[in-house]
Formats: sequence, structure tokens, C-alpha cells
Amino acid sequence: MSHPVARLNGRFASLLLVLVLACIVSACASSGGAASGGDGETADADGGSTTFISRAQLEEYAGRSALDTIRQFNRRWLRADRGSGGATYARVVIDGGGYRYDLSVLEQLSTRDVEFMRYLDLNDATRKYGIGFNGGVIEVTSRLR
Repeated sequence: MSHPVARLNGRFASLLLVLVLACIVSACASSGGAASGGDGETADADGGSTTFISRAQLEEYAGRSALDTIRQFNRRWLRADRGSGGATYARVVIDGGGYRYDLSVLEQLSTRDVEFMRYLDLNDATRKYGIGFNGGVIEVTSRLR
């Protein structure tokens, strides 16, 4: 017959092991695991990025507007955040400039003039640019800079 304290320690050890494993699984799931890039970019099914459009990808859309390219590449960049203040769309920052444009500026911008584009979600946009970017930010780096 085992001592009651020994049985209690065994149950405690089992419970502790389950809690530790649950924490590890939770941490892996929230960090994005293997599908996450080290710089906040997430990988899509083809191994590309869902938050970054490279020069090589832009060349596939030569002669089209940056807005058309985003529509083809990842429409989620263009979706509205429907908070309490109504629909809020992503803002556009070109070459890190201080002025924030609305999405219509992308209609006038040719992919030939763009080096790359990156999407920042609400959290990343707030961290980098401050408050007021509920729809995120589309950063455009031009070839002309």
C-alpha cells in the first residue's frame, strides 16, 4: 500500500507535466510556428509572403496599377476594419513619408515604379506609425527614391 503523500505527489507531477505541455503548444500556435517569418511576415501555401510583394512579383503585373496588383495578390490588404467608427481602410505610406494617403493613390501608381510593397496590420502599423491605422498600412517603396 502506498503512502497518501506519494500518491498526491504523483498526481501533482502528472498535472504539472500536462500544464507545461499545454503552455508549449499554446506558445507555438500563437507565434505562428514554422509558417511565420522572423520579421512579422507570414508565409502562404507557396512559401511566399502574404504581407510582402517583391519586385519579382510586381514584374508579373507590369503595366498595371499597384491597386490591381494588390487585388490579384492579396485582397485582405484592402478589407475594411468595421469598428465602432464605421469602416476604416488601410492607409498608404510611400517611401516612409509623413503623409498618409488613402487607397485611391494606388490606382495612379504603376507597378513599374514600385520596388516592393508591404502590409502592416493594426498592431504593426500602430507600433511603427502611432495610432489611427485601424485598417493597417500598405507601405510602398518606389524605385524612384
